[in-house]
Amino acid sequence: MSRTTRLALVTLLGVILAAATITPTASAAAQRYASPTGTGTDCTAAKPCSIINAVENASTGDEVIVKPGDYPLTETLFPPAQTTIHGVAGQPRPRLLFGPQGQREVYLQHGATLRYVEVHQAAAMRALYASASTVDQVIATGTEPGWQTAEIDGGTISNSIVVASGTNARAIQTSAYGFSSNSSSAYRNVTAIATGSGGVAIEAEASTTATATAQLVNVIARSPSGLSLLASTDSSGAQAKITYTHTNYGSADHVGSQTQLVSGGSNPQEDPAFVNAAAGDFRQAPGAYTIDAGLDDPINGAVDADGDPRRIGTTDIGADEFVVAPVAATGTAGAVTGQSATLTGSVNANGAPTTYQFQYGPTSAHGSTTPATAAGSGTGAVATGATLGGLSPATTYHYRIVATNAGGVTHGADRIFTTAASPSPDDPTAEDQTSTPPTPTPGFAGVKVSTRLAFARRFITLRLTCPAATVGRCSGGTKLTARRRRTSSRAGSRVMLGRASFSIAAGARATVRVRVSRAGRRRLSGVRRLRGRVRNAATSGAGESKTTMARVTIRRRHR
Repeated sequence: MSRTTRLALVTLLGVILAAATITPTASAAAQRYASPTGTGTDCTAAKPCSIINAVENASTGDEVIVKPGDYPLTETLFPPAQTTIHGVAGQPRPRLLFGPQGQREVYLQHGATLRYVEVHQAAAMRALYASASTVDQVIATGTEPGWQTAEIDGGTISNSIVVASGTNARAIQTSAYGFSSNSSSAYRNVTAIATGSGGVAIEAEASTTATATAQLVNVIARSPSGLSLLASTDSSGAQAKITYTHTNYGSADHVGSQTQLVSGGSNPQEDPAFVNAAAGDFRQAPGAYTIDAGLDDPINGAVDADGDPRRIGTTDIGADEFVVAPVAATGTAGAVTGQSATLTGSVNANGAPTTYQFQYGPTSAHGSTTPATAAGSGTGAVATGATLGGLSPATTYHYRIVATNAGGVTHGADRIFTTAASPSPDDPTAEDQTSTPPTPTPGFAGVKVSTRLAFARRFITLRLTCPAATVGRCSGGTKLTARRRRTSSRAGSRVMLGRASFSIAAGARATVRVRVSRAGRRRLSGVRRLRGRVRNAATSGAGESKTTMARVTIRRRHR
């Protein structure tokens, strides 16, 4: 059973301190890295080692970071006290694979922690044993008849999924053996499933004069052809007890003397609804009775088995917190020019980390997308927006907002806007368009222009350069303007001298000839030199846009 995290996990805390009584010669806690192909003894992020090396050569309090991948194991993984072993946040869980034969398992004791890994056992042995330790966000499976997949003897198991598929097997067992020993374990937001005939989801078992206690809160315990809960002893001196509240279970029983099943109430017994139990997907399906049926408590932890927020609304029962897909509403398009537009919308994240982006294009198939942007994890609508650049003038565009979280993808309604038409290049009265150009994509600087221009035979000649780092070509248009004569009665402070288009290869310099308009020829008549302004609107082959402005001097060239 392999599951990949759906959304970013909460960042794991740093190094755990070693024992409280550290001697002056004790070394500080360290980070050690393991990978499926790791070798050597460095055990660093740059040079990871094998998981056996990383774990068994660790010191008290060290942190072992296990990179994603499969780890076939042929011996027991036995970390020192207070060691923390965990996968990498936001990446697939590493899989620890035991079997087919031999005494092999993950064996935790003395305050060790196992977090965000998978443990699979194919032999007649436990997959996981924890004594006075912490197990969190772990997926564990076992296949052999008569064996328990996980044994939790003191400490806590939380936000974890444990499955036993063998006949008469136990998913999780809390045990106490011998004289006057005591094993008390806490189960928080755990999904325990025994699928084999005669199986038991959770058992508290004690022998001789020992006491075993399992305390269940927000737990799913199910065995379709066996028992959900079982308290058992083998003698009159032993005691076994299961207390449970906000727990979804089916049948329960106790065997032997001094056994107890104590209900704290709020225990729904309707069959749980999973996404695909047959395939090992024990996330809750929409409408499951276990959704919002748990007990809120900070000690449940911050995230569920997959790293989603542990509490969305009211805490759910089981390892999985049901995530509702976001709500997305497409808004209006504003600040529309010939080449740009600003899109708006709103997103309700429904309590889970959510991102949004806008899809747009000339048809309802869109084809282009803005970068994904975080919308937070609130429970109310938040305003969203994005600015588009490099659009084509006089063109109708379709657009919609798309929001995504661990619960799914939601598309807003499709809407349209139409970009403005470009002014005619032959219109001598066209006003100088100095509206703010679309925000350029960082990295594209636009074209550069020489500042000394020549005028002859009704043409102004200028030289433009396309930056060498440009993707594709620099394509666009240039526009030349100058101030009107002081004696002119015409409205407006500037006269349009002329326009021209260009297409220049990256790193190249090109000569562009601008045909001078009639109004421009009148302005240039009788002068040998005129100060003007050039405006170059350029787009790269990657759709990056940049408009540059420059003051220039236009000199009449004699024939």
